[in-house]
Amino acid sequence: MLRVAAFTACLLASAAPAWAGETPLYQPVPAWVKEAPAPVADKLPTPRPQVLIFDQQQRIEDGRLSTYLRSANVIANPAMLNQAGTIRVDWQPDHGDVVIHHVRLLRGAETIDVLAKGDRFNVLKRELGMEQRMLTGILTAALEVEGAQVGDILDVAFTVTSRDPVLKGNVDGLMPVMTKPVTAGLARNRISWRKDADVRLRGYLDGLALEPVTVGDYREVELIGPAAKPVEMPMDAPLRFRPLPLVEASSFADWQAVSKTFAPLYATEGLIAPGSLLAAEVARIRSAAKTPRERAALALQSVQTEIRYLFKGMAGGNYTPQAPARTWEARYGDCKAKTLLLLAMLQALEVEAEPVLASIEAGDYVPKRLPGSAAFDHVLVHATIDGKDLWLDGTGQGARLADLDDTPPFRWGLPLRTAGAELMPIVMRANARPDAVLAVEIDERAGLRLPAPFKLRMTLRGANAEMMRMAQTAGNAEQMKAMAQGIAGNIVSGVRVVTHKLDFDAAENTGTIEVEGIAQSDWSFANGRNRRGLELALAKATFAPDRSRTAWKTIPVATGNPETNVATLRVILPDGGKGYTLEGAETLPTALAGASAARKVTLANGIVTVEDRTASSGAEIAPERVSAERAAFAAIKARPLNVVAPVDVARDAVIRRDAMRSGRLKPIMAMYDKAVAEAEPDDPSALDDRSNLRWRLADFKGALADLDKAIAIEASAERLSRRHSLLYNLRRDGEIVDAAKAAFEADSSVTYANYYAGALTYTGRYDEALEVLEPFIVGGGQDMRAALAERAEVLERKGDAEEAVAAIDRAIADKPNDPDLLNSRCWLRGTMNVELDAALADCDRAIALGISTAAALDSRALVHFRAGRLDQARADLDQALSLAPEMNAALYLRGIVRKRQGDAAGSAADIEAATFDSPRLADDYKRWGVTG
Repeated sequence: MLRVAAFTACLLASAAPAWAGETPLYQPVPAWVKEAPAPVADKLPTPRPQVLIFDQQQRIEDGRLSTYLRSANVIANPAMLNQAGTIRVDWQPDHGDVVIHHVRLLRGAETIDVLAKGDRFNVLKRELGMEQRMLTGILTAALEVEGAQVGDILDVAFTVTSRDPVLKGNVDGLMPVMTKPVTAGLARNRISWRKDADVRLRGYLDGLALEPVTVGDYREVELIGPAAKPVEMPMDAPLRFRPLPLVEASSFADWQAVSKTFAPLYATEGLIAPGSLLAAEVARIRSAAKTPRERAALALQSVQTEIRYLFKGMAGGNYTPQAPARTWEARYGDCKAKTLLLLAMLQALEVEAEPVLASIEAGDYVPKRLPGSAAFDHVLVHATIDGKDLWLDGTGQGARLADLDDTPPFRWGLPLRTAGAELMPIVMRANARPDAVLAVEIDERAGLRLPAPFKLRMTLRGANAEMMRMAQTAGNAEQMKAMAQGIAGNIVSGVRVVTHKLDFDAAENTGTIEVEGIAQSDWSFANGRNRRGLELALAKATFAPDRSRTAWKTIPVATGNPETNVATLRVILPDGGKGYTLEGAETLPTALAGASAARKVTLANGIVTVEDRTASSGAEIAPERVSAERAAFAAIKARPLNVVAPVDVARDAVIRRDAMRSGRLKPIMAMYDKAVAEAEPDDPSALDDRSNLRWRLADFKGALADLDKAIAIEASAERLSRRHSLLYNLRRDGEIVDAAKAAFEADSSVTYANYYAGALTYTGRYDEALEVLEPFIVGGGQDMRAALAERAEVLERKGDAEEAVAAIDRAIADKPNDPDLLNSRCWLRGTMNVELDAALADCDRAIALGISTAAALDSRALVHFRAGRLDQARADLDQALSLAPEMNAALYLRGIVRKRQGDAAGSAADIEAATFDSPRLADDYKRWGVTG
């Protein structure tokens, strides 16, 4: 966005004459200021405005800009007292003075003159921009207002002056404009100048009246605000369409005048002395490069690599660049110094080049600006080689020969020529080399929904590569692993990094990170098939520009800066890929959301490979194209690329069992072992992951051993409840109560109360279980319903069918259309073999509500089984398993139904799969009398 203070940028005003000072002055308000009356503390308007006074006035005269600012606000609360109690004023002593007029506290009818008591501002000798590698020379005058109280009005006024001989008597400046919905007693913008001076004004809000009037020997414009609220714009609108609450003044006649003013600063004749170190560098480049393009690339690389960036904005070092010999000797420089150095080198190398002013963040706005120095905050080199415009930025990083055609995202520049020049468009081009090359390989040969080893390699170039090199140099082992985990976790599902490596290629200026680890399964089941997503580049991409408002229909869409990316995903499939197919978008449109796009997909030899390449020039999408582009992008997102498993793929439990027996899981387990061995002592997550996998492989002892080690590090309620479940599977019933109790003590929510009550029930301690649940039942609400459902389970185990149904009836009475509760009552009646017609009605109603359908179908199958309707039970179970193939309870019951139907082999397969990691499932069905 436009910057209110030009000194925050790389180009700053240069040294002022001797009248400037490094200490604040204390003087009355200048005569040219139209002073506002002081607010009266006990006569403030109702409702009180948010701001009492925000008064900004500027006087342009004799090449000097004087900015007067007065603010008055109520210190309404202690937080405001902490903030307002310290007054800070920034100024640049090489440019001018800061003049303090008054600091007052208004308390009721009393006016306390803070300065009259002898209090003075202290000058802080510090560098405001040091963390951004900027030596600005800006000083801060600070005053701690003693005696301020909540309820006081703090009234402060001061003037900052600025003058720059480099501008040859010209002045330009900016003032922010207060806008609604902020309310103010007085919000004023006033600008005045001698009537014989040529000063122009421009506002960047609609409706600002900037017609000057003559007052004596001066012309002036006065705006009384707050101005109307800026018109809302879509966030993806180009910057030039956005209203900015600013008023700008400039005495420059036109862009040519600006160009002429700055051109002499970048004259290069005689700047490289024969026999100097810099001359030796030029000679080295000349001997190493054969063509002008090669010479330009090596000169740019030299300036970017050998000269570190440091803005030096003191003692004439602002608009005036540092001499190239000094820059080469000191090995530092800002955009001005680097540009002049590069220009001198290119001239010596016989490459046609010129300096160009630009705006880093607001380039798109430059043509709307008044001609002036404030429109720019950067300078770079425009070279012409073989008739092609090249834009060479010495402050960039990592440019190589292949990158010379890349364009900075500044969009407009002003060439600096002694004859003057107009603004020049910077025609945007997509980057020649990819900014990022990503390759991911996932080995899923062990089976669907099992953890899979993965490899990830990502290569970055330019500034991102430099950041990677800095991380490699400065980061410790823990930080590097966290970075690798963060990068991989943003690309691959549920990753655990096991190894990582970072390399930097200085010749290519690329940084590469390589990561290996374990990824959780990305397969899902829907519509009777297992699918795995293959979208990598477009997985998180969005394009939904809103042009629904009439006023927005003519606004193009900004697509950001030039960027080129390549992403490749390889998935090694189970069973050699036999029977696996592709669905979705196997190709991409050549143009997609303002970028060129290409996709290559292959499925062969058990490996599916997807390569996506996108390249954006940063060009805008014209308004008439927005609808079509949005529709094309939506069509691609609606057809995500997937690999689809065969219909007859084995169920998850069978895959896990077979993988364990065949040894296909050994590489995965080895990676988990390495992760556990190398984990930090206070990090139990690797143990959690290995414990979960061992559980899924029915290695309950191994899972428990890992879990106990994790609990020794951090005994969370979730871990303790998992321990209770593992003990149950191991039939260590004497220990499950203590484990469930520990979980409940760690988290006394109804969830863990239910676990605790269930454990007590397993061991026949029914009354104690009911006591645990009672407080939640008394409390009401959702917790009551959950506790009542568990109470029903306790009573069912106790053999009290009537009270069990009464408990679930009470929960349903509180929420009659809850499908989960209806299903619970259906299941309860089915397990107890009572009121089967009512149970059937409950299940039918739960299924009709369409939530948790698979569970309700399983319950209804049990009711049909109890009633002897085996075919209907089988149909419901088949449908339930088609929706949720890993539902062990439904699979077990289907095994029983199959046995009664005479399918012994099918029955055995179902029961074995169902009890693989739920070995005590059979206990419950036997207890209910549900047997084959």
